[in-house]
Amino acid sequence: MYHIFCICIGKLAVFAGKILKRGSSLPGVLTLKLDQHILQHFVLPKTIIAVTGSSGKGSISSLIAKTLEANGYKVAHNKAGSNLTPGITTLLLEHCNLKGKLNCDILIYEIDERYAKFVFNSITPSYVVISNISRDQPPRQGHFDMVFQEIEKALTPSMHLVLNADDPYLQKFIMGKKNPVTYYSISKNKYSYTTNKFQNLNLNYCPKCNHKLEYDYYNFENNGSYHCSACSFKTPNSDATVTKIDYTNSTIWIDEIYAVQLPDTILYHIYNTLAAFTTISLLNLPKQKICNTLSHIHKNEKLFDVFEKNNRIVTILNNKNENSSTFNQSLLYVSRFKEEKIIVIGWKEISRRYQFDDLSWLYDIDFELLKKLKVQKFVCVGIHRYDIATRLKYAGMEEKNIIVFEELKESVAYIKNKTKGNIYAILNFDYVEPFKIEMKGDV
Repeated sequence: MYHIFCICIGKLAVFAGKILKRGSSLPGVLTLKLDQHILQHFVLPKTIIAVTGSSGKGSISSLIAKTLEANGYKVAHNKAGSNLTPGITTLLLEHCNLKGKLNCDILIYEIDERYAKFVFNSITPSYVVISNISRDQPPRQGHFDMVFQEIEKALTPSMHLVLNADDPYLQKFIMGKKNPVTYYSISKNKYSYTTNKFQNLNLNYCPKCNHKLEYDYYNFENNGSYHCSACSFKTPNSDATVTKIDYTNSTIWIDEIYAVQLPDTILYHIYNTLAAFTTISLLNLPKQKICNTLSHIHKNEKLFDVFEKNNRIVTILNNKNENSSTFNQSLLYVSRFKEEKIIVIGWKEISRRYQFDDLSWLYDIDFELLKKLKVQKFVCVGIHRYDIATRLKYAGMEEKNIIVFEELKESVAYIKNKTKGNIYAILNFDYVEPFKIEMKGDV
């Protein structure tokens, strides 16, 4: 049969890609050219978990996959991060036999928000985790309401949704729907706040009656305990709740009982860990086992790293360009530390997917959070160093404290020789490893 021939060709391409150490999506591209309906011919496991959203989907799907693997499940997961249709196709080719039958207990895949509608009809998930919907990649995504509509098109009533109860925007996915839904949340804690710190929010008004939402407290941006004074819309009851956060010891407690040791204490990692815990709980794996495993998953140094150099603490925070929410979380993290510091911001390129140099997202970021901190210097580096510097100036930073560098190496030499205090580098992924290498060097 023709589809078996196509699968064989695809598997040969996977084999060749492994030898050449390239091509996380190329086998899928080739196979889809041979048969554009090839996804319909794979024999899939009973349990399929899809993770989507503006940010966090890679981290959540990885936590789920690693936890299940550590507890004896055979898992297929697109851990390379290729989350468009060709990448998903490559994932299936890697884990199937020559007849297209997947050799795994559970299929887990992160999927780009706008590609879910192309994949879900063939690889229908049992569970869909939606991390968040926020302003993200404006030239590609347009408005976040458009992203919501793209995901909504892909959902069917049989799909069990896993949603963040603290985010009122995500409730739009179940308004008027009959999907089973499981919620997770973070309860009020000493790090919550009652006066909104962020001006650029995704949802200010009730999606049911359009009255302004009221908050008892915020955890971050729109996330918190909310209600509408004019109708019944409010924070739904949560099925899994972080009831205590201890940043000093990097530990959270879920439902007051289950402790999880975290590799870092950025708030989005807490939400991602909780999303993974909640999803895995639906598979009836004992909750204590889930927490024990999550506690032993090492930090991803490509996303967050801390080390000491010349008696200075260096913290590297990987931020997804064109996404103000991830950047705001980094600013919220940095603002917890009151010592004198250097803040580095920069990137080599905005995006590899397109050539638009859109910088509107810089004005969605609340840099004003940094005004009250003891910052000796703001170091702006890379192709858009002057744009970053201008945004910082508009946010109220003193111009004399803003330094610009075209080259990363020059900026690091300046930081080492001309500044003092701990260093917080908020960088796109393309600068994370180069900055780390330069900082750890002796130059």
